[in-house]
Amino acid sequence: MKIVASEKWIPCDGVVLEDNANAAVKAKGNVLVVAGPGAGKTELLAQKASYLFQTNICRDPQKILAISFKNDAADNLKKRVIKRCGKEVESRFISMTYDAFSKSLVDHFRFALPESIRPESSYLVNDADIIDAAFKKAGYNNPQRLPAYKLRTYYDSVLGNVQLPYTKNDLGERVWGLLLKGFDDYKPTLSFKMISILSEYIIRTNPKIKRGLQLTYKYVFLDEFQDTTGLQYGLVKQCFLNSNSIMTAVGDNKQRIMVWAGALKTVFDDYKREFNAETKKLIMNHRSAPRLVDLQRKMYASLNEEDSAICVSDKWKPEDGTITLFIAKDDEQEATALSKQIASKIKSGLEPNRICILCKQKPANYTERIIDELKKLQIYARVEDDYQNLIKEPIVEMLISILRLAVDIKHPHDWEYVVLKTSELWNVASYQSDDDYLKMQEALDAEIELLGSMMKNVASKREFQELLKHAIEFWGGNRIKANFPVYGQGTYLKEVLTKFKDYMWNELETTEKDWLLAIENFEGLHSVPIMTIHKSKGLEYDVVYFVGLEDSAFWSFKNQPEEDRCAFFVALSRAKKEIFFTFCQYRYMSKFPKQKHDDINEFFELLKIPGMAKIIE
Repeated sequence: MKIVASEKWIPCDGVVLEDNANAAVKAKGNVLVVAGPGAGKTELLAQKASYLFQTNICRDPQKILAISFKNDAADNLKKRVIKRCGKEVESRFISMTYDAFSKSLVDHFRFALPESIRPESSYLVNDADIIDAAFKKAGYNNPQRLPAYKLRTYYDSVLGNVQLPYTKNDLGERVWGLLLKGFDDYKPTLSFKMISILSEYIIRTNPKIKRGLQLTYKYVFLDEFQDTTGLQYGLVKQCFLNSNSIMTAVGDNKQRIMVWAGALKTVFDDYKREFNAETKKLIMNHRSAPRLVDLQRKMYASLNEEDSAICVSDKWKPEDGTITLFIAKDDEQEATALSKQIASKIKSGLEPNRICILCKQKPANYTERIIDELKKLQIYARVEDDYQNLIKEPIVEMLISILRLAVDIKHPHDWEYVVLKTSELWNVASYQSDDDYLKMQEALDAEIELLGSMMKNVASKREFQELLKHAIEFWGGNRIKANFPVYGQGTYLKEVLTKFKDYMWNELETTEKDWLLAIENFEGLHSVPIMTIHKSKGLEYDVVYFVGLEDSAFWSFKNQPEEDRCAFFVALSRAKKEIFFTFCQYRYMSKFPKQKHDDINEFFELLKIPGMAKIIE
């Protein structure tokens, strides 16, 4: 990596930063970047990291800590930075989720906790059955007969409201005591909120650990800041408030859709006041066509947002962008119409994975007929809920890469990735003894060749499992657990491998053992993704179909109109070129077939503004 003077630094990859983005990148103090959809929030953080490393303002051994909400967002940001700055900064750019950050603190500094609240090292994470058993052991037997999903929410709330050190001996503290140490034949188990509370207590009661954290992380990035919970913000404050660490938070009030999960509504104001942060507002929308941006702006008033000017990319013509509201007689007509339209777009050259079907909730229920109709047209669509996180698991990425190389060695990116991960696991670096590094590469070559031979003879799921087992044993199960701490906890590694085996075997059967096609299908390269609005955060697609613009989908609108408006805004802002909303008069797959839009009629009034949307009835 070449070091340049700060005044001579220019953004990487020909990216042109708007004035406020450039100012945020080069800011010497704490900053809050307020940026709407398509403004390039992740790109801004990647450019800021590049600026700090390439100008040597962030000097070795200082590090940058970037905290995101989703694994794929954290992974995406890290890959962008390494691509621009090289692998030499990989160990100095720490990109992880809030859950991973708090867990790393607990795992590293467990012995800084008093023995009474120190979890066993082999604790499990979020085991629902054990948590339920602990509440019953503590005397809570669900007297209100709450359904399962409400009971889980209640448990989570009780565990998340315990304050350390103990003072009350109430239900929450009694359950904590059981879960921390294990009970009867149950292993110790922590919820993510418990881990967050423990990590905050470690920093609060250990000034040397706090000081070490601040000296290590000179710069801290906080992504999707609008969704930060009270516990998460409390941990950030405990770690970095009144320190020399320089904070950069990016977010958008209009996309706050996690209030139900504890998102702190006042977090922007709190952060600006407590961290004395300067606000930089971005006005570019690099994603959406002008007519889609106009629709987004029409929502600003209902979102309590100033109607400020938004600039679109000059790649668009003023009339670009298509908005459609399709009012269907029933879900059968909806499925037929959507599948035909999707087939037409694919036939015209649009890749299936550049199309997305969104639902407010329960995508499997809302899209069952659509999936079946698309299947008749030889188009595969799938609900991404399970795939989304599984694909980003490090062990799954490693297995996918080595399997692809076993089929065809001519995949340089996979080869580079597998060599890197194998050298890390075997603790052999390229600058060490040539003999050791060469032996590692020779062993890897032999393993890839052997896996290739085994793949030709895989005829059953059991044989596929043996193939995966062979690859894991080559890298070393204990080495994997040591290198990726998340896999060292309980049975998590086994669970991930089992899920991968099941999903990948399904693809192999579907493709009749076409390994490369099966791998691509698993990665979602040839399918139309289906997901909830919450899962779509941070993603973008050429064409978005929002299925079920109905009261029953937005059943919570009366109680939380602000959050549901934000959800609707997030949905429509995923689209680059086209967005297509559907309403069914009768949805026969639903418990109550007749549908209405009385509660969410403001969305319909928005779409019915003259010239806004094409309405098909």
